[in-house]
Amino acid sequence: MESIGEKLRLARERNNLTIDQVARETHVAKRFLKALEDEDFAAFPGETYAMGFLRSYSEYLGLNAEEIVGIYRNIKIQEQPLPMNELLESKPHLPPLRIIIFAVAAVLALAAVGYLVYRATARAAGPAAAVQKPSQSAGTDFVFQDEVRTQWFSQGDAISVPYGGKSYRIVVFAIGDTLTLKVPGGTLDMGLGKERYIDLDGDSTPEIRIVWNDVDRGSPQKRVNLGLYRTSGQTVANAAADASTAIPTAGSATPAVRSDTFKPVTVAQAAQAGLFTLDFTFKNDCLFRYLVDAGDRGDRFFQRGEQFTIDTARKQVTIWLSNAGAARMRVQGRDFELGDLGEVATRRIAWRNDTGSGGYVLEITPLY
Repeated sequence: MESIGEKLRLARERNNLTIDQVARETHVAKRFLKALEDEDFAAFPGETYAMGFLRSYSEYLGLNAEEIVGIYRNIKIQEQPLPMNELLESKPHLPPLRIIIFAVAAVLALAAVGYLVYRATARAAGPAAAVQKPSQSAGTDFVFQDEVRTQWFSQGDAISVPYGGKSYRIVVFAIGDTLTLKVPGGTLDMGLGKERYIDLDGDSTPEIRIVWNDVDRGSPQKRVNLGLYRTSGQTVANAAADASTAIPTAGSATPAVRSDTFKPVTVAQAAQAGLFTLDFTFKNDCLFRYLVDAGDRGDRFFQRGEQFTIDTARKQVTIWLSNAGAARMRVQGRDFELGDLGEVATRRIAWRNDTGSGGYVLEITPLY
């Protein structure tokens, strides 16, 4: 079997790179990079993490990531134990009749003792004990009072939505390949990256839009990142038909539904394309993903007041925001807004060869 660790180590050494350098540029912890080179896959919290880091490391080193991940899968398959108990034929040995009779008698005796203890306990506890039911653990109850909110929820968590003098509940019922929510009037399923409109009061007009942004399967309890948006002015049928482009406008108690209207913006001009820096300041909660020059990538959930810098870009940076209006980006000493509050958006900041001037133009453009 080919050695994954040897391939990674030799490729790193050919590029005169140290583990510390790779860790800084890939944002993968040094201990995980060393575990990949040592083929210590038990060091990872799960197989998904191991394959993800392996893919990122391979792409960074210029190796064929699919080939490396394929070798890893073959190793894991060969590590599976053979079902020897099923392969070896054996005749069952039946216990003697006396042992069977003794075992049955013992079970019946224990059952009788248990029943007598239960009756005695019930009489001592009184009538109230008979109607008590075991308590079930419940999740947290979040009250959605804003126009827009992006937040992590665990299975069992509830979202209370005040509307029209009443409070409606949405419960995160099950997290799997699909997300199941309990909503007023029934349940609904949705896929990752999809959105659904919810009619709380049954008047054929949706009051809430929910977007499933991300899922955390590595934590002890599965979590989902949801974008919550208040919306109105459409029937449920029309909202469902426009679900792929429906975005609530900020600044109004009853925002309208509209599509992305971001226009390309010229940031700078230069004779040659070169290194540029992006400084982000977050004014509200936002799930943020980025890809730098088809290599360095990452994702993180930012809260109000946090900042983030990308300073390694030479050609282009692609960013995805669950709440575009929550982020302000500073480039070449200028501040730029990236969209509206509550808008799910993708933007590219890249150098473009300007045939007219013979130089290069740094632009911010939308990706649909």
